[in-house]
Amino acid sequence: MELLCSIVNSTPIWSFDFTFSRPLLSSNDDGPTISIDIFQSIHRNLIALDPHLTVYMSRKPVCILKDRNDVDTPATDSIVSLALLGIAGWPSNSTPATLAEKSIMCKGMLQFGELSELLPSDYQEMQTVLHLYEEGFVHESISILAQMARRWYVCRCWEFEMIQESLEPILQQIREHDILNYLCHPDEESDALFISA
Repeated sequence: MELLCSIVNSTPIWSFDFTFSRPLLSSNDDGPTISIDIFQSIHRNLIALDPHLTVYMSRKPVCILKDRNDVDTPATDSIVSLALLGIAGWPSNSTPATLAEKSIMCKGMLQFGELSELLPSDYQEMQTVLHLYEEGFVHESISILAQMARRWYVCRCWEFEMIQESLEPILQQIREHDILNYLCHPDEESDALFISA
């Protein structure tokens, strides 16, 4: 607990919120607020032998499971790890998938008002795209992005401009020559309408 308190006191990213019956550790950065119920997490770990941390994103519970094989690690160590992820900017390769929306939003991907139309499933799919791209699956990652765009166009009746604005933050993280290579051999000819270098 002393380590956790020293981390929280050394950064503006986290603060203790005393407005509820139990104090919560709350994030102060971009995107949805992450709240961690420290005492409930400890109680679950020690008394109920439940390895889940009690975590909320925008006041909705999310599943965060500490390594169930590591029974000797206190819940506070896992909370410290989560706090350090926040300080690191929620890197996509280390952040739990259930917090994908937070990771993407903290990367500055929500720069346009229209992006409020995105669903949590969209954020998770964007996270998958970035992860695949970072792992070297270039064609596959861009293909998934194009599939999303086609789905938004057909199922949600989004205009091309809105789709392109929604994809732009991700496309900026993909090298231009990789996009051009994909467009030379797209999975669907219509992908060129949505994906551009």
